[in-house]
Amino acid sequence: MSKAWQDITPQEVEKMVQEKREAQFIDVRNPDEFSAGRMEEAVLIPLPVLPVRLHELDPEKEVIFICRSGARSAQACELAVSQGFKKVANMAGGMLNWQGIQIKE
Repeated sequence: MSKAWQDITPQEVEKMVQEKREAQFIDVRNPDEFSAGRMEEAVLIPLPVLPVRLHELDPEKEVIFICRSGARSAQACELAVSQGFKKVANMAGGMLNWQGIQIKE
């Protein structure tokens, strides 16, 4: 059975950001991980609270889920697809493979 979302590389995500493509970049890591280094465009919604905050996302727009390595973001993709989201992607390899600009707080 194939999954209902796609895996995209951090390089593809960086290209989307550079092209200012309309997408929702959702970081599902913990707040401390997010503060240590994040994409400027990313919005923090930790995986444990995603089920109660999923309504904050627009199901008509593309959603890119991001985490440290790609495992938690894959879980986020599963959840979003199960709730009717159609344009869902997982940044494979996560922030470990991100080469773009990182904001640190």
